Amino acid sequence: MVEENTRNLKPIRKTFSIIGFSLCIYIAVGIFMQLVFTNLPAAIWGTDNWYYNTTWGQWISSFVPMYVFALPVFALIMREIPSKKPNENKIGVGKMVVYFMISYCILYAGNIIGTVLSLLFSGGKAQNQIAEIAMDTNPLKVVVMVILAPLFEELIFRKLMLDRIGKYGEKTAIILSAFAFGLLHQNLFQFLYAFGVGLIFGYVYMRTGKIRYSVILHTIINFMGSVIAPFMMSLFDIQKLANLDPNTQIDGMMPIFLEILPGLLIYLLYSMLLYGIVIAGFVLLIIKCTKFKWNKTQYELPKGTVLKTAYLNAGMICYILVCCVFIVLSLL
Repeated sequence: MVEENTRNLKPIRKTFSIIGFSLCIYIAVGIFMQLVFTNLPAAIWGTDNWYYNTTWGQWISSFVPMYVFALPVFALIMREIPSKKPNENKIGVGKMVVYFMISYCILYAGNIIGTVLSLLFSGGKAQNQIAEIAMDTNPLKVVVMVILAPLFEELIFRKLMLDRIGKYGEKTAIILSAFAFGLLHQNLFQFLYAFGVGLIFGYVYMRTGKIRYSVILHTIINFMGSVIAPFMMSLFDIQKLANLDPNTQIDGMMPIFLEILPGLLIYLLYSMLLYGIVIAGFVLLIIKCTKFKWNKTQYELPKGTVLKTAYLNAGMICYILVCCVFIVLSLL
């Protein structure tokens, strides 16, 4: 009976392997085209132009290769795998608010843990590049991080992946999709919270069959991190106080303090709101977990076969190793 079950799982294991190799190809095509978009303009026009002297070139050479070249290749390969869309269901605004709060709570906790681990493993040398990118004022940042990234990442890791592996088990599909999503970020700063919110996004898609819900959640979170947070930070300049001479009298400090006070108060109120969302999200997460049950699917993988079938195949092992190499390099 064991040999028969193993034999029957070989085609399924091959499916997971194809997905793993497809993700490797997605990364490879993206990196290759990024090199082209970085070096070819220099060979043709030189480097004394807006493309290299501003962040426009950085954004173009980052998102065009991944979304215009790598994504279509990934989608073409995935088309060869039979797909089955989850049953469609609608969810109201109230539930979306609940999923958002839980997602933000996971994001907040994952960000703290990821930052601590990154600094610990790197001896304090690792830099969170996504935080630096979020502070960029280039309008392409909004287009990429708030519109394109949520849409295309949800298309890849929820729509294309879950439609093809969801039938092998809701739990298996959602966790693998979130794990692959976290790895794609290729740094420890983002891995944990990307994995965590990926679980929520995957759950929402599997229970609704509509990608728009996870795209909306993803968009809101990215908007808060890349637009609202930098805006709040720009409302006051704390360095004005930090740069004051310690011997400066209180009367000399007051004008600067009063200058930054309005923006600082707005920032503090916004921070309190975020902490409230985190606390509410944690409570809601606990409540949801106590009532949660995984739905059974038509071709649910037998117990004890998930690890070997979904993860320990050539394609997924290759994808995991490639991403782990980049994660290690990001810590150096």
